[in-house]
Amino acid sequence: MNPNAPAMGIQHTKSCRMIALALWLAGLVLTQARPDAFLECGTMIGHTGPSDARIWAKSSRAARLSVKISANEDLSKSRTVRGPKLEAGSDYAGHVLIPGLKPSQKYFYCVLLDGKPAMVRPYPSFHTSPPLGEKGRVRFAFTSCLGRDGFLPAAGWADMSRTEFDFVLLLGDNHYADSTEPVKLRAAYYDHRSSWSWQEIARSTPVYAIWDDHDYGPNDSDGTTKGKEGSLATFTQFWANAAYGEPDNPGIYHKLTRRDVDFFLLDVRYHRTPNRATNVANKTMLGARQMAWLKRELLASRAPIKFIASGSEWQTDGHADSWKSFLRERQEIFDFIREHKISGVILISGDRHFTGGYHIQRRFLEVTVGPLGARNFPTKNLPEMFLNQSEGKLYCIFDVNTALTPPAVTLEVYRAGDGLIETRKFTWDEIEGVTPIPPLPPSPTNSPSPGPR
Repeated sequence: MNPNAPAMGIQHTKSCRMIALALWLAGLVLTQARPDAFLECGTMIGHTGPSDARIWAKSSRAARLSVKISANEDLSKSRTVRGPKLEAGSDYAGHVLIPGLKPSQKYFYCVLLDGKPAMVRPYPSFHTSPPLGEKGRVRFAFTSCLGRDGFLPAAGWADMSRTEFDFVLLLGDNHYADSTEPVKLRAAYYDHRSSWSWQEIARSTPVYAIWDDHDYGPNDSDGTTKGKEGSLATFTQFWANAAYGEPDNPGIYHKLTRRDVDFFLLDVRYHRTPNRATNVANKTMLGARQMAWLKRELLASRAPIKFIASGSEWQTDGHADSWKSFLRERQEIFDFIREHKISGVILISGDRHFTGGYHIQRRFLEVTVGPLGARNFPTKNLPEMFLNQSEGKLYCIFDVNTALTPPAVTLEVYRAGDGLIETRKFTWDEIEGVTPIPPLPPSPTNSPSPGPR
C-alpha cells in the first residue's frame, strides 16, 4: 500500500468540501441578489360580476401574479387562478381575472407571486354580485376629488369603511399628478393607495373609477393633451374596470350592470374639444363614437334605473370646465332621452369640491359629489339646486330598491367625522320630471372665487 494514499484522500476530500462550500455560497449570493417578490401595493378588488372578479396588485419585481381562492376562510378546497406576468412596463402592476364564481357568494383569497403566498391569514374576502336582471337593493358609494396627498382622504375612507354598500365609484380627480407621464401618475397612485383606510375598503370591496382632468393630465386638459396615450395605459394598469372604451375607439368609458341597475361611465377627457373652442356643431366632450355608444346603450337598456356618470358637472351655472362649455352636446343627450322616452335616468358627477343636488330643466336629476380629500370650494345656492353641502370631506351613497314599484331611490350624504348628515328620498315623478324639485332659497352672497385647484 502506498503510504501517501491516505494523505491524498484527505486532500481530495478537503477539495470537494471547498468546492461544495463555494457552490453553496454562490447559491446564497444569488438567492440574496434576487429575493422573493412581495406585494408593494394592493390588493384592490376591481369589477366583480355574478360569475367573475378582478383582483389588482403590484409586485416588488417581475413576477407571475396568481390568486388562490376559496369559499372557506382557511382557503381549504381552494383553486389557483394563474394571472399575468407583471413586467417593468406596468411597473409590476396588474390584475387577475377570476372566472367560474357563483353569484352572491363570499370568497376568500390570497395573492401569489411566482407561486408563493404574498399574504398571510386572516385572508381578505369579497362578495360576487347578484345575478344580472335580478330585482332588489343596490347601494353604492361615490365621491371625487381625493386631493394632492394620499393622507388627505384618509379620514373619508375611514368613515366610508364603517358604512354599508356594494361597491365604490370614483368620479375623477382620483389623484392630482397633473401630468401624462406614467412615472408621475404611478407615484400619485402609490401615494393614495398607501393609506390604511383606503386599503381596508379596497381589499374587500369592488372599486370602479373614471377620470377627470387632474388624474388624466394638466388642469382642464382635453383631447389635444400631449401624452394622453400614456395616461390611458397607466389608468388601465392601475384600475380593474370591466372594460375600457371600444376595440377601435380608445378611452375609459364603459357600461356596468348591478342586479338590474345600469351605469354608463363616461370618458369626458380623451376625445374632448378644448373648453375655449367655439361652440359649433363639431365641438364635443365625448367624441362621435362615444356619443353613438351612449345612445345605443341607453336605447337597449331595460334597467328601471340608469345612472350616467361624468367627471364634469352637468349643470351649467358653474365654471367653464363642465358641460356648460358643451351645451349643444348636452342638449343632444337630453333630447334623445326625451324623444325615446328613456325612463329612470339619474346624472352623477364630481370635480366641483362640494356636494350638490340639481333638477336640471326641471327634468334631469343630478348629484355632484366631493371632495373626499381636496380642499372645499363652497358655492352659493344655484337656480336649479336643491342640496348644497360644502364643508368637510364628503361622499354619498345612493340606495336603490328595484323590488318596489316604482323603484325606491334614496340619496345619503356623509361627512368624515360626522357620518350621515343629510338624506333625500326621491319620488318617481321627481326622477321623471313630472314633479319639479323645489330649489334652495337664493344665497345672500356670491360664491367665493375657487382659485387654483
